[in-house]
Amino acid sequence: MDGRPRLLLSIDFEDWHQIVHRRLGLTDWDRPHAALERQTAYLLDLLDELGARATFFLLGMSVANHRELVAEIVRRAHDPACHGYRHARVYEQTPEDFRADVERAAEMIEEATGNRPVAYRAPAFSINRRTPWAYEVLTDMGFRYDSSQYDSPRIPDRLGEIPAEPYQLGGLWELPVAGGGGYWRVLPPRGLHELAVLYFHPYEFGPPLRAELPPGTPPGRRLTAAKLVLWRNAGRSLVEKRLRRIAQTYRLVSYDQVYGDLDRLYGTRTRTLSPQGVLV
Repeated sequence: MDGRPRLLLSIDFEDWHQIVHRRLGLTDWDRPHAALERQTAYLLDLLDELGARATFFLLGMSVANHRELVAEIVRRAHDPACHGYRHARVYEQTPEDFRADVERAAEMIEEATGNRPVAYRAPAFSINRRTPWAYEVLTDMGFRYDSSQYDSPRIPDRLGEIPAEPYQLGGLWELPVAGGGGYWRVLPPRGLHELAVLYFHPYEFGPPLRAELPPGTPPGRRLTAAKLVLWRNAGRSLVEKRLRRIAQTYRLVSYDQVYGDLDRLYGTRTRTLSPQGVLV
């Protein structure tokens, strides 16, 4: 039996080019790009090599554009979960808009994989002090697990006193994020523990990123895109190297592999959300 401690591995499945194009204000921002398929294929092969399983938080619009790729993700025994449909931050939506966005994504994921997702992650970890109602919406929709809390200063109005380990919040289990993503290009992994959550994106693996811009893109927007590419490629190779190193010490597992252990390990860890947005 493998006695290594377990880390929860999560992947936010989204098209980097779409997010960049939306930030640049391009009208075709939602056009799919082939780079996502190359990046995901590289990542899936890497996970196979490491003997790792992951939970893929699937963005609905990316599922709609890459149904066969999503089917391949599930075929390789990875866990499908929900990342909303259009990567809209929760605090920029009304409760009604949020529900509609999540439901649209959940239906798309169920059509593509045969499984309705039971875990959710907010785009940009955007469940914050302004949106405590999001947890009630998710519970009402049948979700059982959330993984939207990350104690990062980049998140506006983030919740206070976020525990490092899983905890119950109302009708949901919250699985807070410990690290990963672009941070591993700058800082080495730290503070890891049993069932800590790591998160990454397909675009952090494989060949360096290039901005695919349409002809006629103004120079100012090209400069902005070049800066984004430079930032994302800086230290890029460290992400895979550090993940490989971590995999020697920890088992990298998906959320669905540990759901049965949560009550046993953390069943007494319950929290409520105060009116000030602090977990108590």
